[in-house]
Amino acid sequence: MTDISPLAASARARFGDAGVHAIVRAGRTVHAVSLGEWVEGEVVPELLCRTGVAGWSPAALAPTRAEVTCARCLRRIGGPS
Repeated sequence: MTDISPLAASARARFGDAGVHAIVRAGRTVHAVSLGEWVEGEVVPELLCRTGVAGWSPAALAPTRAEVTCARCLRRIGGPS
């Protein structure tokens, strides 16, 4: 089996600073990010709204400092929707 811990650590590092949000692949919606359990107990960034990402991989999320625009994420963090 492949050791996924380097991939998980890299994903955590990309989203480790406060104020870093995510865009899924080439999308335009900006999502809030939280940490969640992934494969083999590894913890990786995930979308706060829990929207599914087809073929999910930590590499599908691109970090951004743009303001969150996802209505579901905004409701979860108590922001304007």
